[in-house]
Amino acid sequence: MFFARRATLPLALIALCLTSVAHAAGTAVRGPSTAAADASEVVTQYSGFIDLNPARSAVSTVHGYDSVTSISVDTDNGIIKGYAEFDLPTDSTLPLSATVGSAVQGSLSSPLTFFGGTGPQTVTAELRFDGSFDALRGLPTFSLTGNITATSFTAIPFTQSLYQSQLTFLMSAVTPTYVPQVLTLGHESQTAGGVTTDTPFYAGATQVAVDASATSLDAIVRLSFDVMPGQAYNISSFVNGLVTAEPGSNQTATHGDLLSSAGVLDFSHTAQLALYVPQGVTVVGDPLIHQIVVTAVPEPQAAGMLLAGLVLVAGIARRRRVRG
Repeated sequence: MFFARRATLPLALIALCLTSVAHAAGTAVRGPSTAAADASEVVTQYSGFIDLNPARSAVSTVHGYDSVTSISVDTDNGIIKGYAEFDLPTDSTLPLSATVGSAVQGSLSSPLTFFGGTGPQTVTAELRFDGSFDALRGLPTFSLTGNITATSFTAIPFTQSLYQSQLTFLMSAVTPTYVPQVLTLGHESQTAGGVTTDTPFYAGATQVAVDASATSLDAIVRLSFDVMPGQAYNISSFVNGLVTAEPGSNQTATHGDLLSSAGVLDFSHTAQLALYVPQGVTVVGDPLIHQIVVTAVPEPQAAGMLLAGLVLVAGIARRRRVRG
């Protein structure tokens, strides 16, 4: 309970970045970004590269812990990278209202319309991300989450379809063993005529933990859903990470104990979003998903090789354009 109340504060803050927009956007959030531990830095832009604190400068917060947060979002290529470091030098008692922890999030949002075919066509969005947890002292709490959401709606009459797929690596002193636990979420929500129907175990949401060891986290998150010709969807994806102190045993209605602890969460390699569409389907809109693949969805074991090949081909194409 103690960790849950603390962890939701920065995660609730950065979740605000997931609101659907009229144009494609990339957003990067890091916090704390100043000595006031509750202060966060948020940047949103529609193209280009967002890079918050690439030098990984440290902040000594007013709550007595040191923090390093760094996050980058390549909005032109759908790539997210992040780093968070937390160090509480001594056991402390802090108010539950305080935001305690180093948190980062990168997100992408892209409105797309699908054309082609005469009936429903299955489209699949895929996010692959990796990272590591490193406990430098004590048993700090870590979380690393990758998420994809697809939303479609009509204004008159109001109807909405929402699909979500998510995987979280969680490592904490309150779990049975201090190793990463894998938590998955698949969700469908349909609203029509003022009535919403939720399906918490949506079959089109799949997640694969390729490696769940603390030093080598690796996951594939997929979301498959059917589209009709001319139907528009907003595809959103985020990767967020949090590292915070080991919780103590004493807690009151207003304050809680935190134990001296330190840790590093690193997902500064590539987290990339791709979209798989069937033959004959055309994607139109304002995409940040530049890895649009006209093919069947590969098996999880082959996905990494395919994405690596796509990145290589994209790099060669960019170099050719520069030379031309």
